[in-house]
Amino acid sequence: MKVFICGSVDPRIKPQYLEGIDKIGENLLQNHDGIMCVGSKTGSIGAMYTKMIEGDGHVDIIVPTPYAHEAEGMIANSITKVDTLFILQQVALRNTHATIVLPGGNGTLAELYMITDSIKSKFDTDIVIIYNANGFYNHLKEMNDFMLEAGTLNDTQYKYFTWCDTPEEVIAQLDKTRQELMAEKR
Repeated sequence: MKVFICGSVDPRIKPQYLEGIDKIGENLLQNHDGIMCVGSKTGSIGAMYTKMIEGDGHVDIIVPTPYAHEAEGMIANSITKVDTLFILQQVALRNTHATIVLPGGNGTLAELYMITDSIKSKFDTDIVIIYNANGFYNHLKEMNDFMLEAGTLNDTQYKYFTWCDTPEEVIAQLDKTRQELMAEKR
């Protein structure tokens, strides 16, 4: 299975929002799963990237051309350059089975909502696992619940969000996705 990783590339992210990423990465390694992410050795993406590389895991980097310099010198099975963030999302969704949204900033939120819009338009039906490390996404969840109640968020999009507060919950969702993929192959 291949998992698209969204999250922060900012080195200033507080350590409590990186907690548990190593456990999730260890599970991906144990199951011989690969990841696709933007090129960064810092932030929450950098934490997952480092875990995968140190464990000799499969990493594909996808990066918008204006940021290609950030991926220079990084170890990866492949590095794909694309013109825009929108194209990055489309390529990632076509080539992965699930998305994990780690703590991140505006770029991460843009990715999250572009992904859900792609799901809504039936471009892809990947599961979207939002890792709410130490309550990082509590306010976003409240806002989404409010938008759903207000009628401005489509519940068909929202049903693809799987909110996980612990790495164990993320791992359980990954295990479920793996089982579903194996059932489809039969």
